[in-house]
Amino acid sequence: MKDFTVIKDPQVAKLFADPSRRSILHNLRHYEMSPYQLSKVLGKGVSSIIYHLNALEKAGLVEQTRSLVKGNLIEKFYRATAKMFVISYTLSEGIEPGSEDIARWSREVCKSAVTGLGAFGYDVPPEKGDRLLGLVERYSHLEQIANEEVITEQKAPANVGHSSLKLLISLLTNVRLYKKSEFLKLLDEISAELKKGV
Repeated sequence: MKDFTVIKDPQVAKLFADPSRRSILHNLRHYEMSPYQLSKVLGKGVSSIIYHLNALEKAGLVEQTRSLVKGNLIEKFYRATAKMFVISYTLSEGIEPGSEDIARWSREVCKSAVTGLGAFGYDVPPEKGDRLLGLVERYSHLEQIANEEVITEQKAPANVGHSSLKLLISLLTNVRLYKKSEFLKLLDEISAELKKGV
């Protein structure tokens, strides 16, 4: 299993829009499982799980690891092909043809993040919402670019657990961003906007 796979194909990225497929991938990153086992864990029918597994396998996101013969039945086992899947920033920005839906989803994520600021005590007046959304979208874009750069520079397997790997990538991404004056200026702008709304 690879540490990372960067998704650059819009059709493959669209598979992540389905919560059942995300749940299947989450489980298969940690365990080798059969469709029957997945159906029990996820509370879904076996035929539904098989349908999703076929789509994920065709896209190269899961692979069959072994088969177990039980009488007349053959039980197949699967695992994810990577510990982490990263959707390329080129898709989140709608740069690639066919990635418009992914770009809309990315914008909705940023909108939700701005809306969620209220839960942390920040009041964002409607007249400031568009400006702050633009800043958050730029932040997300720069973070995605740096994250993808770090991931693509990996030279060997990290041989660490999933949580340690996430921490390591976050650390390296933040170090890379810290060296960019554009990013630091952006953080200053976001900070100024948030102070105004507190």
